[in-house]
Amino acid sequence: MSEPKLVYEGKHICPICKNNSLIVKEYIYNAPHVGELELSVWECESCGFRVRDVRPIDSLKPIRLELRVENKNDLNTILYRSAYANIIIPELGIEVLAGETYQGVITTVEGILEIILDQMGSNCEGTEKCKEIEMAKNGEIPFTLIIEDESGLSFIRSEKAKVTRL
Repeated sequence: MSEPKLVYEGKHICPICKNNSLIVKEYIYNAPHVGELELSVWECESCGFRVRDVRPIDSLKPIRLELRVENKNDLNTILYRSAYANIIIPELGIEVLAGETYQGVITTVEGILEIILDQMGSNCEGTEKCKEIEMAKNGEIPFTLIIEDESGLSFIRSEKAKVTRL
């Protein structure tokens, strides 16, 4: 596998602390099954502000990934949710929409449920919704994980996953 190629590095004004201490690095990476990607890393040496982003250079087509999670083995399925992807779990009434600060993540199905629970934070205590998510995370109830990704970068590593173009 090839290494990302650094194509730009420079120092800029940080949008947070306004110091000239924001290091911006841009890379090009040829990812298998995806194509060329632009990787951006911004880090402020003064205040710690940080942004990481991945964008396709080639135009990819929007996709919908669907996985029926029926047992504990399915919870261990590896996936990548890009920064542009929405997550939908109809049986649990969950819809997580991509936003400005949304970052891509490589995790498992169980990891996605943990992230959702973490994001709910103190709003989760004692609610039926969180109990259902915990039960799903423990493999006690089946559900359907849907990832709709306008960038086409997301994937689910399972033969059970259905992929359709949007």
